[in-house]
Amino acid sequence: MADKYLIVGLGNPGAKYAKNRHNVGWRVIDELVQRYDLGKGRAERRARTWDGVIRGRRIKLAKPLTYMNRSGEPVRLLLDYYDLRLEHLMVIHDDLDIAFGVLKLRQAGGHGGQNGLRSIIRQLGRRDFARLRFGIGRPPGKMSPVDFVLQDLAGDDGVRAQETVGRAADAIEMWLAEGIEQAMSACNGGPREPTSKIKPEERLKIYRRAHELAPSDPGPLSKLISIQKKLGQLDEAAANHLKLADLYEAVGQSGLARVEKERAVAIQPHLVETQRDIAEWHRRRNNPKKAVGRYLILAGYHLEQGRAAAALDAVETALEINPQHPKALAWHKSLRQDRVE
Repeated sequence: MADKYLIVGLGNPGAKYAKNRHNVGWRVIDELVQRYDLGKGRAERRARTWDGVIRGRRIKLAKPLTYMNRSGEPVRLLLDYYDLRLEHLMVIHDDLDIAFGVLKLRQAGGHGGQNGLRSIIRQLGRRDFARLRFGIGRPPGKMSPVDFVLQDLAGDDGVRAQETVGRAADAIEMWLAEGIEQAMSACNGGPREPTSKIKPEERLKIYRRAHELAPSDPGPLSKLISIQKKLGQLDEAAANHLKLADLYEAVGQSGLARVEKERAVAIQPHLVETQRDIAEWHRRRNNPKKAVGRYLILAGYHLEQGRAAAALDAVETALEINPQHPKALAWHKSLRQDRVE
């Protein structure tokens, strides 16, 4: 299986650690599992693993179950058992030295005090493997780093963390599809094209033509969307995100379709039915938290538009999913009072 890729997210097992800053690596693995409908996975070699294909590459996703400080043990076991190449290893981990919400890809390096990386380097006897560093920032005041990394990401930080998780999953996809150099250029903010680059308007024509010639290939359409966003053609980009979602739905990749729908509504919040589709996707997969969250986003949009009745309908749907949700209950009470008055 030397051509297989191993993608490892670092974290600690157990519900009490699930939302910790230290567990962002696990959350990126969860996002990829969900995008590609990889199921429940299995326990092997002291890790929870999933097998599948992402961007044409055979992959194994892994979440070590040994706690952070011994992450190297399952990584070494998986590499050895499946005879995987070190250049096909990617480790996703939290990083105190990077600002919260910032991502950095590296081809190699030290552990920087991150105990999971320290364990992996010790077990492998090498440090020349790729890693995706997920910035969580420094602890405030005199809080110890240990307490900080084991603190939950909640409120606005929780929302921002989830957005960063999505970008991290995008970076992993790019690494698999285009290689580490291209992924580093995109993820780390460096230039992706030579100085003599083609003007965006010309590339727009090229990708539009490529999409016309291969309408069922998501590649040209994805590139077309990227150029449209750079040129400020946001309505066209949103429409193409939905078109791309349809392509993914047609081949049974509902997780990727959901991602494209989320990108469309981020540009055009008025796509109410798409917002509902996203919420119901999460609901069908027994993810009530995200389903409720999406219905509350929809309710907030309706309120901004002065549509209290529609907002109340969205909130009541959220309460059908979770009757005890504090924010939904508060909004429901407020909206009912406004209706009576």
